[in-house]
Amino acid sequence: MAEPAKLELLTRSPSEPGFQIHQIQSSQAYFQYRPQRLPQASWEITPQPQSPDGSRTFMLKNLERDRFVLLNAKENFLWEYFDGAHSLEEISRSFHLTFGAFDYTMIRQLLAKMYWAGLLMEPGALALQRSFAAKTNERSARLLVALAKGWRRISFTVPNADLICSALFRRGGFLLFHPIAFWLAIGLTIFASVAAIRLVTQAKQFADNLASIPWLSTAAIVGALLITSMLHVLAHALACKSYRRRVREIGFFLLQGVLPTFYADVTDIFMSTRRARLIVDLAGPMVEVVLGSLAFCVAYGSAPGIGQALLFGIGVLLWESAFINIYPFNFLEMDGYNIIADLLAMPTLRQQALALAPKLPGLLLRLKTIQRAEWIQIGYLLLCVLSVLGYVLAHLEALRALLPHWR
Repeated sequence: MAEPAKLELLTRSPSEPGFQIHQIQSSQAYFQYRPQRLPQASWEITPQPQSPDGSRTFMLKNLERDRFVLLNAKENFLWEYFDGAHSLEEISRSFHLTFGAFDYTMIRQLLAKMYWAGLLMEPGALALQRSFAAKTNERSARLLVALAKGWRRISFTVPNADLICSALFRRGGFLLFHPIAFWLAIGLTIFASVAAIRLVTQAKQFADNLASIPWLSTAAIVGALLITSMLHVLAHALACKSYRRRVREIGFFLLQGVLPTFYADVTDIFMSTRRARLIVDLAGPMVEVVLGSLAFCVAYGSAPGIGQALLFGIGVLLWESAFINIYPFNFLEMDGYNIIADLLAMPTLRQQALALAPKLPGLLLRLKTIQRAEWIQIGYLLLCVLSVLGYVLAHLEALRALLPHWR
């Protein structure tokens, strides 16, 4: 066993503003502590597709709090023993017989996730606390609290998001997911591609027009991107409703404190099929594709001038945004990454690939020992690196071409 069973629980009574750390001694935790999950009617678990290495993950949902926890096979094994009848000593013995070892670091992390999701029964508001909990009064901790409060002030969530999305879906949103709508979007995109090819010969003239009014063109393009971003997350939400799953939240925040970002929490779709998840992932980028196509078509039919240049620029940016969103190899967990992770049944592909990177030189020296899942992770890393380099080089050329106009 990796280390003795030692648990620290962070507790707070309703009448006290602060927290207290309650420690369970090693022997007490090992022989007496018996994690107990909520009654079965309060949670739901759905097996995910099998990954290439033969492993399987499980999506566990708290039906009362609407929270989700992704479990691997070992964590799912432990979850099944969290019935209030087995002590850690009994759980560790069963785990050891099945897997050959029992790591208390893993069970502490799992218990922390379970308490956060409200899936374990404990008196009061308990959560596992790491060893640095005692330092919460330090200046750095107070600064983090202040930053967190500031962060919350510049973010918001839409009240009753699920009810609003349900109403929108019933009153016409369902038409977006009819097969005819899909083929109309494909036809529009084909026509827009032809229009864009014919307009691209005037790209230099469009750049000159936009450079002549930099503030107006920037404001128009940023406004178009923000509106498209809102429609993007709404499409995700409506796609989720098309499979009768719940939209947990819709909101806005500043990504990294800078980038305005809209989001829709459609985690409930994980309780449905893989096909449903793929449709939900594709729904968002299709908004950029369709709106970008409309911009190109209108630009093609417009008279030369600022308006035509703006429409062409918006079309380019929206199509590029759709490509970035749907392209899986850019180190970002965007829609394209979610699609490929679902298809490969590897929900943590990015994290696994990044964890593999430091070991890559040693693995490449022992090619015969590399497993299939590791080859997939290596391929993901390689494609991400090449894609990012190619994207940067391509845009350096574009930036170099625009600099004379902005000067």
